[in-house]
This record gives sequence, C-alpha cells and structure tokens, in this order.
Amino acid sequence: MSESKFSKLKSLNKPLASLKLAVFIIISLAVITAVGTIIEAKYDAYAAKKLVYDTWWMYSVMGLLVINLIAVMVDRMPWKKRHVAFVLAHIGIIILLFGSVLTAKYGLDGSMRVEIGQKNNLVQTSETDVVIYSSFDGDRYSKTYEQEVDFFVKPPTEANPKVIPVYVGDIKIVDYKKYAIPSRKVIEDVNGKAGAGLRFQVQNPNVNVIEWLVQKKAGNLQTHDFGPAQVHLGPIPAKGQGRNEIYLQPDAKKGGLEYAVFYKDSEKVGKKGFVKEGEVFDPGFKMALDFRVLRYLPSAIEDWDLQEFEYPTPLTTSAVKIIFQGKPHWVLLNDMVKLFTDNAVYLMTYGNRRIDIGFPVELNKFTMDRYQGTMRAAAYKSLVTVPDLGQQEISMNEPLKYRGLTVYQASFQEENGHPVASIFSVNADPGRSWKYLGSLILSVGIVLLMWFKHLDFKLAKKKENGK
Repeated sequence: MSESKFSKLKSLNKPLASLKLAVFIIISLAVITAVGTIIEAKYDAYAAKKLVYDTWWMYSVMGLLVINLIAVMVDRMPWKKRHVAFVLAHIGIIILLFGSVLTAKYGLDGSMRVEIGQKNNLVQTSETDVVIYSSFDGDRYSKTYEQEVDFFVKPPTEANPKVIPVYVGDIKIVDYKKYAIPSRKVIEDVNGKAGAGLRFQVQNPNVNVIEWLVQKKAGNLQTHDFGPAQVHLGPIPAKGQGRNEIYLQPDAKKGGLEYAVFYKDSEKVGKKGFVKEGEVFDPGFKMALDFRVLRYLPSAIEDWDLQEFEYPTPLTTSAVKIIFQGKPHWVLLNDMVKLFTDNAVYLMTYGNRRIDIGFPVELNKFTMDRYQGTMRAAAYKSLVTVPDLGQQEISMNEPLKYRGLTVYQASFQEENGHPVASIFSVNADPGRSWKYLGSLILSVGIVLLMWFKHLDFKLAKKKENGK
C-alpha cells in the first residue's frame, strides 16, 4: 500500500479510533450493566437477559467496541516493538468477545430433572415453543405445528394475535401474562367429547380432602393418593393392588358413577354400589371415612383462573390465552390444552424447549447431608450412570464432563421431607477455548504493558540521575 493511500486510510479511521468514541462505549456499557443489575434485582436473571443483555442495543455497543479496538490498532500502525503489549491486549479482548458470541449462539444452558431410579435424556432450556398435535381418532397424535415464540418481549394482544392455522380454523393466542399464580377450575365440555370430571370429599375427624379428578380422555384412569387410600376415576379393574382403593367408573346412561372398594392386603372387591352428585357413601375402611360426590361432570375440561403479579415469585408462572372456535382457554407454561371439534382433537402445548442430549442420565442414588439440628441441606451428591463411563458421582463441586457437556449438581426435589429427584444444570460452551485463549493473550499483554512501563520508569530515572 502506497504512503498516500495509507495516510488516507488512517484519516478515515481517525473517528473510529477516537477517544470520544471509546468514552461513549465505556459509558454505554456502564449504563447498560447498571440497568441490567437493577432489573435482575427487581425481577430475575431471565428478565434482565430478555430486556437488557439480549437486545440489539447491547449487541450494537459490543460491535462498536470491537470496531473501536481494531481502529485503535490500525491508527498505531506501523507498529513498533513497544506496541506489542498494546496490540496483544486489544486482540485478547476481541477474541474474548468472539468466544462469548459463539457460546451465546451455539451453546447449551439448561436443566435436567431425574427421579431416583429413573433415566432422562432431555434438557429444558429457557427458550419457549408452541407445539400443536392433531388426532382424528382421539388416540394417535401427530405433530402439525411447532414454532419458537418469545412472548416476554413481544406479547400477543387481541388486536395483534398470534394466529396458528389448523384444519377447521385458527387458534389465536390473544394475551400473555408474565407472572401469574394459577388456581385450577373444571368446567363442563359442551361438546361432550372430553373425559369425565369428579370433585369429591373424603372426610372423618382427622381427614378432610377435597380434590378434582379429570380424565384426560374418556375411559382414561386418573388417580389421587391422599395417604390412607387412593381414589381412582376410571374403569373398575377385576382385582385390586393390595391396598385401600376406591374406583369410580362414570356411567353416562344412569348419570352417576359405579364404585368399587378394595381393601388393604386383598385383591377382591370389598364393596360395590352406585352414587350420584351430592350423595355420600361409606367405603368401609377401618379409619371410618365418608366419601361425598360434590360435583360430577360426564364431560369436563380443566382451565385456570389467574391472579396476575407485577414481579415474579417462586409460585408465579407465565401463561397464554387462546381463543378457539369462540371459546377462551388459558395455557400455563409447560402445560397443555385439548381442543375438540366434530372430527378432530387438537393438543396445544406452550412450554420450555426440551433438547435431546443424545444419551440418558440414570440416577442410581442421591445422598444429602443436613446442617445439624435443621432440615437445611449442607451438601448433596448424585450417583449416576452414563453410557461408556458407567457409574459416576456428581457433587456440588465436582461436575461430570462427558461428550462435550458439563453436568453440574444444581439442586434437588423433596416430597414429605425425602429427596425424590435430582436437578442437574447441563452446559455446553463451544466458545470456552476461545475465551481461555483471549484471556491468556490479554493477560500477556497486560504483563508486557506493565513491564514496558517499568522500563520507561527506569530510563526516566537514569536520565534524571545523569543530569
């Protein structure tokens, strides 16, 4: 390149290498980081990511930073020996940012829940999808629609709904609540194609249980276990399971439910009868319970009443409102709703994306130490089995590294004071090696910069003494 062209390039490069631009970038990053910190403290990390860090203005400022770093290096050309530290520091920062982009675009960061004695190969991520399955016989479903949605940033409205075409019309998503606490309700299905719904009460001086059982489809078996006994809504079997059980089988013609009672340590039916809405019967258990049918719907569907909150809590979830054939339904995050027509059934799910990692993780054993005199967990670990490696231990400070993934012990789930499942954090970081390289180059640049400063100080002192 001729000297005139090089001078012209440097003059064009001057604004991009200016101190004013650098100051603007530093102030912008400081403001964005401060806003992100405030939002994370006020809401949560997911809100901060969506509203601040994963936004076009954040990427724009980071892009300007890279341009400014390159422009400053070009402005110093031709480089001299003492510029090595300066150039290495700038290159290190650029490589670090490149590694971060790789991680953000191609990495994996999710969670996996595995019950004790069970396997799982699916990792749940923060991205959300809407999926539609269709069936024309009520049994065999096929996926007909799947799309990623980001309602947190771009929520649907009545005026601007998310429209999903299906065979008999459209499913319209018309509302979204970021933070809501749901309360379950069961309503009658006017189409008469859904399964039955039963609201019952089991009561004695020591027990008072009120609960709904709703069949996913007609003939399906639904169960509620309240400890002393199990209540089943569905077909009555020929024999019991050797414990206290009450089976209630819908009878559409009679407008009620046939019931059969099985007793502990016996497979034979102990008591039979028929009961309608509002009626009570004594199952004949030793604990002297009364069973009351509070509400019976031959065809019922589940829905939700939502109480909206401004901020997230451990009990809140997000939800979308859909309208199908003029009827509204709320669908909670990681829940589903069945939509019936004259000749088809549609199953719509709204939930976090689940990614198959290509191998199962089997939880063989979970152990936990508690702080003395409390129920608080002090330390916990999981003994898992993965293909090729066999049994491996994952603890709070010792993750499992396998097939490019790092599996961390994140948390656990308890029921009645006993662990029932382990929660793992699963991470894949394709930009990690680039970030390590960038950190190394940046560190070398900083060390050399300090060394050259030291040399400058010694030379200045020599000159001063020479005078």
